[in-house]
Amino acid sequence: MRATKYTKRITIQTPIQVENEVGGFRNEWSTLYASWASVIPMNGYRKLQYGMNSNEEVYEVEIYRRLVNIGVNCRVVYGGNNYSIVGTPVITDETVKFEITRSL
Repeated sequence: MRATKYTKRITIQTPIQVENEVGGFRNEWSTLYASWASVIPMNGYRKLQYGMNSNEEVYEVEIYRRLVNIGVNCRVVYGGNNYSIVGTPVITDETVKFEITRSL
């Protein structure tokens, strides 16, 4: 692992349901994991491979940690913005790689 590669701070959150004051439920986000990561903007050709518009904000993310519960239902908070995970994360023995796109 090269330490200088992971220079951006991200937070991975998972959705939870919380009971409200009238007995119903509301959706909230719970922090699953906060980590340093490598966050690289995807270029036009890579976006085209995934069938995305050229004006979409898409990043390739790599973190040095194995996460079992990370999936497409999770979101990533990076730079004060919320991002959705695109596709299935690739999990190896040491890293997790996935793509994110800006949530509306």
